[in-house]
This record gives sequence, structure tokens and C-alpha cells, in this order.
Amino acid sequence: MFEQYGVIFDMDGVLADTGPIHFESWKKMAEEEAGVEFTREFFEETFGQQSIPITRKLVGPEVSQELVEKWAHLKEYYYREMVKDKLEPLPGAVELIKELKAKGFKLALGSSGPPENVELLLTSLDVKKYFDVIITAAEVRRSKPEPDVFLLAAEKLNIEPSKCVVIEDAPVGIEAAKRAKMKCIALTTTHEKEELKDADLVIKNLTEITVQNIINLLENVQ
Repeated sequence: MFEQYGVIFDMDGVLADTGPIHFESWKKMAEEEAGVEFTREFFEETFGQQSIPITRKLVGPEVSQELVEKWAHLKEYYYREMVKDKLEPLPGAVELIKELKAKGFKLALGSSGPPENVELLLTSLDVKKYFDVIITAAEVRRSKPEPDVFLLAAEKLNIEPSKCVVIEDAPVGIEAAKRAKMKCIALTTTHEKEELKDADLVIKNLTEITVQNIINLLENVQ
């Protein structure tokens, strides 16, 4: 029915509230391995980006690329160990995915996370089967706020970017969606409403959105 439209979901902070555990795993890696402080401010500034660029920003230019990549992978290992028994869907997420799929929308996941994190979450929430396309950090060279992850998702869905809506929770993700020329719905899971003002619509959680709201956005209905 609506197969001409695509909805691209971010993962962390959209499907599940993984932010607190990402923060703890970053803090553990930074302080125990890299010997640097990891602050809440730095976390909020970089949340939604890929772990290797975040690690480079955290430790500075002097550290070898090999060590940066080792620490980034270690952080993600810590995250998976901490999160594996705690994954619960955010309110309305699974219901919206199922309803969109039933209405014929093409669905993609566009995450800055590594494939292992994405697989763990999608399997834990039992929603992998609903996604036509899954894009992770392994598929794109440039992290959000570059638009690459969303443009690749649209390309693989075979849908024009202007016919796609992105659901995000972070300013870098909103910027990436806008640079991809896509509509964007933002959730206040990890950031205050004021920080998400560039989105087309800001909501508390996915129980507040309907399929008709998404159609209206795509068709520019006020």
C-alpha cells in the first residue's frame, strides 16, 4: 500500500534506551584502558557517532591508530557484556515497526553501531525480520552527521531520499537526516527537546506517533 515510502530507524535511543550502558562502557574503557577521563558532556556531544572516531577524539592525535581501534573495539565488547540481559524495547517501538510493515512501508535500520551490537539488539527484541535493510558502521566510512548511513539505506531500499523518514534521538543523527534530504522525527530519549529542534517533529516516545503522522510528513500535509 505504501511501498513507495521508507522509514529508517536509528537503533540506540530509538528502539531501546541503551544510552546509560553505552556511557558506563565508555567510562570503563576510557579510565581503565586509555587512562583518560570520560565526562557526561563528552558523551552527549558524541553519542550517535561511530566508536573509532569517538575514541580518536577522546584520546587525541598522538595515540596510534592501532591502539585507537583496539580501545574502540574493547569499549563495544564491554557494552555487549553489560547490556545483553537488559535489552527492552522503548515504548511504542515494536508496535510501530509492525504496523508500518503491515501497511507496506519499506523499513531500514541505520545505526552507527558495529554489526555485533546491532545483531544483539535486533535479536533480543525479535524485530530483525521486519527490516528490509540493515546498515551498520561496517557499511559506511563516514559517521553521522555525514548522511552516508541514511543515503545507503535509501539506495538499498530503492526509494528516493525525499520519500524517507528517519527516526532519531541525537542531534548528529538529525543533521545526517537533513543532509540526506529526508524528513526526521526525533525522540527525547537522550537529549532535551531544545537540542532536537531541527527535526520535523519531536516526541517523547513512539506511542505518540501514528502511521498517518508519518504519511502526512512525507506528503507535506500540515
